Amino acid sequence: MHGENDRQIPVEYAHRSYDQAVASPDRQLRIFSAREGAAEHIGLDHLPHVSEYVADWVADVFGGDRA
Repeated sequence: MHGENDRQIPVEYAHRSYDQAVASPDRQLRIFSAREGAAEHIGLDHLPHVSEYVADWVADVFGGDRA
C-alpha cells in the first residue's frame, strides 16, 4: 500500500517492489488516491481510512473479524 502523493518515498518505488515480488502467491498493491484521502506518506492525511484497510487486510490474511 502506498499514497500516490507520498513525498518521502515516491510511488514508483511501490510499483517496483510489487513488480519484483514474483515469488509471492498473493501479492497486492494498494495505491491510495488524493480523492479518497490517505495519499500522503503513511496515510497521515486520512489515517483512519488506512488503519481500517490494514486491519481488514490482516483479518483476511490471518483470519479474524474485519473492521
